[in-house]
Amino acid sequence: MVNPSEEFLELVRQPLGDLRRQMLRGSVPDTSALVGREFRGANVPATSRLLGIRRFIKGFEISGDDAVIGYNRRVRGADLGTPWAPSTWRGADRFGYFTVSTVDPEHLDNRHLNAVLLDYGAGLNPRHDPSSLLRDYLVRTPSGVLLGQAFLAAGRARIPVGYFVLEPL
Repeated sequence: MVNPSEEFLELVRQPLGDLRRQMLRGSVPDTSALVGREFRGANVPATSRLLGIRRFIKGFEISGDDAVIGYNRRVRGADLGTPWAPSTWRGADRFGYFTVSTVDPEHLDNRHLNAVLLDYGAGLNPRHDPSSLLRDYLVRTPSGVLLGQAFLAAGRARIPVGYFVLEPL
């Protein structure tokens, strides 16, 4: 798919309160359906463009120990109507690595039990990489588009950062 779907764009345009409700109503994505694929991503709200992080690519693969892991790739520009072409920055193609797991209700990172957890703090990133503070929850919406909510881990506290939307590239 060259351009974002109407479902993707509709979800990106929803108010934050509606996104919160979508997160609560979403279902757990099938992680095996994520593996071997890259997804078009957009951070919400649109003010993320000021930080240069409006658009990105998120990919999923199997690690050597058969665990599902993932990565991010930068995409230049904030226009949701242009193609999602990966951009290298400082020579790095992939960054922000994470593990993918079901949410454990007994674990600190258990905000959304109807989601999978993308844990950037699981040791796949360089020691002082700020992305290691991220914890994302990912759900499948009724339209099939994926919706995520990002949190910043500060000790035992989890601070909401924002939402993001994904669909296959």
